[in-house]
Amino acid sequence: MKARLWFVAVCVFAQDRSFRTEIRVVQVPVSVTDEKGANVDGLKAPDFSVLDDGEERRFSLDTFGTGVAPISLAIAIQTSGISKPAITKIRRIGGMIQPLVIGRRGEAAVLTFDDEIAWRLDFTSDSDAIQKTIRKIDTGDLKQARMLDAVVDVADAMKERKGRRVLLLISETKDRGSHAKLEDAIQAVERTGIEVFAATYSAQATSWTASPDDLPPPTGANYFAIFTEMARVGKTNHMIALTQATGGSHYPFFRERGIEKAIETLGVDVHAQYILSFPQPPGAEGMHRIDVSLPNRSDVRIRSRRAYWAEPEIPAK
Repeated sequence: MKARLWFVAVCVFAQDRSFRTEIRVVQVPVSVTDEKGANVDGLKAPDFSVLDDGEERRFSLDTFGTGVAPISLAIAIQTSGISKPAITKIRRIGGMIQPLVIGRRGEAAVLTFDDEIAWRLDFTSDSDAIQKTIRKIDTGDLKQARMLDAVVDVADAMKERKGRRVLLLISETKDRGSHAKLEDAIQAVERTGIEVFAATYSAQATSWTASPDDLPPPTGANYFAIFTEMARVGKTNHMIALTQATGGSHYPFFRERGIEKAIETLGVDVHAQYILSFPQPPGAEGMHRIDVSLPNRSDVRIRSRRAYWAEPEIPAK
């Protein structure tokens, strides 16, 4: 009888310890393209190398076809007065989101921003609701477009979302009147693990570009200053800084077919990604640099998030 009670006590103690232990997993979506820009498929875990602040990490690899975690997609649309010509094109993409981007298991939310940030639709898998919400979006006469504030708001709203977190910004390339700075927005999406994609309709969208190779490797707080300084001197813009920092892509468009093509390309890009996952190392805190490579493939280009934010461990009670 005493032995049985001891066995039960051990089980309860083990269950209690398991309940109080939280393992944080770092997800790194990785896009691999060839010299012509086509996605490269068929790669396996041994093909990749992942460094976390210079330390090799063991990781698992998933793809969209192997049942990777569902997508939570926030669609943030600029609705200031200057956006009116673009909105007539944007209204037509609602029906494309569920079949092409989030799939049956994912969910999407819709928000708009001008001088105010308004959540039009909470996260849902209802394709009809997504389509109707986007179709009803209109513009006002306001000139402000608080894009960076919207990014920070999305990051806060997505903290508790499970699976992959993706933000699609549909707007001009420039911010108009945000309280948040570029550094604040980058830090917010890095902390939350959000991958940023952007469909832009600014006439300047294709003139301000920077190659990922032009960006110094992130180290500590200087990581944010890199993008802020590059935006200040005109080597890049806010949109490109956000997409490159998080491993996303930028799709400029000018005609109705252009925005539709952007959504199609987004769907292909998101579903073709490799998802590398590894546990946050014990005791890790603050900004960590991530280096993903294919040591035996010099003929491809890799796009992935450049850093992650390690939260301090929660002590067991």
